[in-house]
Amino acid sequence: MKRYSLAVFALIIASATFSQTVFEAVKTSQNDIIGTARYMSVAGAFGALGGDVSAIKDNPAGLGIFRKSELTATVDAQMQSADALWNAKKATDSKYSVGMNNLTLVLAGKTWRAESGYAGLLNSNFSFSYNKLRNFNRNITVKSNISSQSMTDYFGYFTGLTPEGNLEWDNYPTGGLSTPYANTNLSWMSVMADYGRLITPIYDGNNNLQEWTSFLGLGETVTPTYQLRESGGINEYSFAWSGNFSNRLFLGASLNLQSINHTSVSIYNEAFSGNGSMSLKNTLSTSGSGANLNIGLIAVPVDFIRLGLSLHTPMFYNMEQLNYATLDFDSSVSGNTETPTDNYVQYQFQTPLQFNVSTAFILDKRGFLSAEYVMTNYKGMKFIPIDEYSDYSYENEDITGMLQNARTIKVGGEYRLTDNFSLRAGFANTSNITNSTIAKILDTKTARTDPEYFSHNSTNYATFGLGYRESNWYFDFAYINKVIDENYFAYNTNALNDAYKISPANVKTTTNNIVATFGIKF
Repeated sequence: MKRYSLAVFALIIASATFSQTVFEAVKTSQNDIIGTARYMSVAGAFGALGGDVSAIKDNPAGLGIFRKSELTATVDAQMQSADALWNAKKATDSKYSVGMNNLTLVLAGKTWRAESGYAGLLNSNFSFSYNKLRNFNRNITVKSNISSQSMTDYFGYFTGLTPEGNLEWDNYPTGGLSTPYANTNLSWMSVMADYGRLITPIYDGNNNLQEWTSFLGLGETVTPTYQLRESGGINEYSFAWSGNFSNRLFLGASLNLQSINHTSVSIYNEAFSGNGSMSLKNTLSTSGSGANLNIGLIAVPVDFIRLGLSLHTPMFYNMEQLNYATLDFDSSVSGNTETPTDNYVQYQFQTPLQFNVSTAFILDKRGFLSAEYVMTNYKGMKFIPIDEYSDYSYENEDITGMLQNARTIKVGGEYRLTDNFSLRAGFANTSNITNSTIAKILDTKTARTDPEYFSHNSTNYATFGLGYRESNWYFDFAYINKVIDENYFAYNTNALNDAYKISPANVKTTTNNIVATFGIKF
């Protein structure tokens, strides 16, 4: 069969929407515990300590702790594996990558007050940093045993939701294709499913179309498989200042420019028990840039206690997104079809407000114990239209209704075995971001063709490290084990009858990082 004509799609391009979802919001806004080896080896619990270049991105007041200028670089080897369990079927996948976590220059300067022995502003420090905030690289494979539920059931249900035109579609002309494509209320997913004969129209006695259903016969089963390939990251370029006031109060602020680049390629496949198959491939590329401001303080009420407080204002992103899909099918007909290559949208996005509270106990100059609490206001995120033709009210309602404000708890410690060698360890946990109502709700006129989604349960970190220090240079090493617990849904079955509901797959993504940092003081 011939590939689907782009001219046919052109009839619906003008009205089809390329709506964002709550899942893009979460993907854009989640940061990670990434930085220097020392920072990562104590699970990022550096908010009240300072004195490490990665602590600046959490609490810029920590820059004031530095007494010497410093140049620091960090490299990271990441080994990711994913274990999935779906309908008692296990699957594994993995990916390996190497990159740079940060590159920072700290310029520490004493003021005339410090030189003269006065109280007040003793140090005025500046820093210029590159930081990787998020690494999207991962591979996931999910496999299921034989199932009586099929994505073609969802295609039929979703197509029947078309609010204005589903009773106006023409019948199948003899020897030709059905002709609903001039209907401006259709989604591209419905058009592709109809073209592949994966859904079937049901008519009443007066030849009026009533609904759409799966083409599969009664009792026919499927064997589904899903693959996901993700790449990209979130990078930050930061300029910070911090002042040391009498060694008791440290104030700081940073201006941060971020860029995001994320590409996901997903393939959902079903093998039909009555012979035949379908394979839906989606490529989604997102890029953007934005700016925000972080402010913070560290107080030292007594020599062995430090208290930290910081606020991260929302990041305002200018975003671009491109979606492309292909559908291979072997049903009553065989062939393939694709969406146009210009499924492109621009929008603005506001990330969450973040609030950090931290404390640290200094152990007689031999080490420290520290803890940090991070609250992220995910419910405060929102999509912002860039023109009068865009409306994200439904998407923003999904954010407030399906997400919850998450907290991250970090605990870490360091102990000096000698004046040169130190051992470190830490633990961190991020609570679930999504609530029980989470689901991908696509607009009936959407250009989106990726119905799958993940709900977040928790993220845990276990960390370990060691370091060696001389007066003018240092080397640190860290090992980090990170486990993300998620549920994978092939499509949203919340509104379907019980017979068509699917069970989610549980996916645990384990990332092992080996991190090395080298720094020079001058």
